[in-house]
Amino acid sequence: MKAILLLSSLLAVSCASNRPAATNAPTDGAEYYQLNQSGLPASSRLYPDPQGGLGHSQDPDIRVTDIRLTASYTVVYMTFAKDPNSRDGSYFGTSSISFNPKAKLASGDGRKTYALVKADGIPMSPDTRDIKNDERVAFVLYFERLDEGVEHFDLFECQSDNQNSCFNVAGLAVENPARPTPAKLR
Repeated sequence: MKAILLLSSLLAVSCASNRPAATNAPTDGAEYYQLNQSGLPASSRLYPDPQGGLGHSQDPDIRVTDIRLTASYTVVYMTFAKDPNSRDGSYFGTSSISFNPKAKLASGDGRKTYALVKADGIPMSPDTRDIKNDERVAFVLYFERLDEGVEHFDLFECQSDNQNSCFNVAGLAVENPARPTPAKLR
């Protein structure tokens, strides 16, 4: 019996890892994802829904794949890809995309807006990027950080018309609870 107990304790000690615990907590998450950087370790975090996307858009070619809050920014991860099953035939040929620098996030109640600060992976208007029919473009938008307590918001880029489809997405949500207020002193 002592031999089994000794063997099991040796096995437990030898299986224990001596590596330090992995930390994945940047000071400011603006550097959390670096596009096209192969040297960084892969994050084990899964995107909420990279196929169906987050929120609701009238344009089936755009998806919000993730939303992150950092100390300084509200970071919105998006993709643009033409739908090969589109009935309007827009899959064939090329499209031009860009992002309006005047885009805003609006709180769910519409009382507060948050300006776009920068974008990675997509040019800002008036510059454009041509996209081939089978190309998928991932890009990241950095907005002013949502105020604490604002958990529901919309992305408004511009007014869509017959010529242009804008990256407007309604019904976005992120966990961003308000801090409890200290009790009043008596």
